[in-house]
Amino acid sequence: MKQLSTLLFIFLFCSTLISAKETLLAADRSAELDQQLQLLLPGTGIQEQSVRAYAKERISEMLTSLEAQNIRKKKPHKALAMLREEMGQRFLKNHQPFSKIQFFFTQGQYDQTTASAVYAMTLDYLGMQYLLQVQGTEVSLLVDVGKNTERIRVKGASPLNAENERRFQNAYLEVLRSVGYIPTAEWNNPPDQLFNRYYLGGDQQLSLRQLASFLYYRQALRAYADHAWASSLDWLYQARQLHPWPVQEVLQRAIWLQLATEDTKTTTSLDYLWKIWERSPGAPWQGQLIHRFNELLRDHPAPNSWVIDSTYDAFKERFTDYPGALGQLREIYYLQSARMHAQQGNTVSVMNYMDSLYRYQPNNTAIHEVLAGMLVWSLRKEREFESGLARITAYSKKYPFLTTNSLFQDRHLLYQAERVRYYFDQDDRIKGLHYMEDFKRLAKSSGRTPRYDSWVLTAYLAASNYYYRQNDYRQALNFIEQGRQESPTDAYLDHRADVLLKYLR
Repeated sequence: MKQLSTLLFIFLFCSTLISAKETLLAADRSAELDQQLQLLLPGTGIQEQSVRAYAKERISEMLTSLEAQNIRKKKPHKALAMLREEMGQRFLKNHQPFSKIQFFFTQGQYDQTTASAVYAMTLDYLGMQYLLQVQGTEVSLLVDVGKNTERIRVKGASPLNAENERRFQNAYLEVLRSVGYIPTAEWNNPPDQLFNRYYLGGDQQLSLRQLASFLYYRQALRAYADHAWASSLDWLYQARQLHPWPVQEVLQRAIWLQLATEDTKTTTSLDYLWKIWERSPGAPWQGQLIHRFNELLRDHPAPNSWVIDSTYDAFKERFTDYPGALGQLREIYYLQSARMHAQQGNTVSVMNYMDSLYRYQPNNTAIHEVLAGMLVWSLRKEREFESGLARITAYSKKYPFLTTNSLFQDRHLLYQAERVRYYFDQDDRIKGLHYMEDFKRLAKSSGRTPRYDSWVLTAYLAASNYYYRQNDYRQALNFIEQGRQESPTDAYLDHRADVLLKYLR
């Protein structure tokens, strides 16, 4: 009897130990489930906590049902079949690409990746072995069912094939190119190598924590597609906190590019363009920043020296170690400063800036055209040929390119023609003929300038009129004929020729 009592005590003690062990194990599993749900459904707000509690309740109901069916005693393939049936009946109601995981529990909305996440939690709870694998923007599971593995693909998921994977890979590599994420020299590397390195950094199999990061990244993609840039950046931030991948940086770069080009008139867009350039200095971002600098100065509603100088200093500081960019900034600075002073009528300041620009780039034809135009503009109030020719000589000596500039030489011809007319009008034949030869040489070297015909008429008519006053009609007609050779369409020269011919009959 005593021996029987001892055996009964031992049996009861062992039963108590087993029950306590099972209770502890259940508590551990429950705590693990809480941690997993915290990863997949983050947040500390009341709404987020309520969603997590509801999700845990729904999963617990399913697990209780499976435990009641003694799932742990089933063979792996049978256990997986039971799990898939329960999952389908309870959750997989409405397939929606890029679905949010909270909708999995609240609305029965799912896609391949959110379903894989819930399967993974359940398989962990049941102690079944599995692998999480990435295919493009989706994650699927390979479950160990004994001698082989079984892949879980949910209804509605896109089929897995080499063509689809290659299409996704090519599309992603094109994104890399468009956002300038990697150096041009690396494009010679094999596409597979580029993709593996710059998508998930070579990761092919994920932990549940990495899967949570991937889920956040997919929500960032969804927000990007909806042009919700701030939301997309927020999802990316959460994704990086769990696990960083190159693809997150690539999407962030794409968002910055959208923000940099969405409204180029704001300082915010410029800030994002600077962010991109800091990650990848050089083309094409450097050129875009230079262009933006020009726009800021050109389109400012009330430009002044402080605005131009402060903007120039800010850009110059950023480009300290980039001499090519500094040179381009300097050119735009001089041009826009000259433009601002021209609008204010400060001719001396205009010329000072243009002169600085010319000294910096003496062979730049665009600068030549601007500088020549400003010099001609500065001469427009100069009516006296003597002072005009003196300034023409000084400018030509300082800026040799002016000798071939049509606009500037047109002004030169004007002063030459006025000098010829002056001396013939004064009946100074010797000086008149002398300066007529100068005019002819200049006309030959300059070519047909914008008002060439007018200056030909001025010079040759003055010479002809002198000889007309001297009653030398033949010589008067001779100068008119020379003028007609230079300006064959001038109606007044034709008229004068007809008049003089009457005198010779």
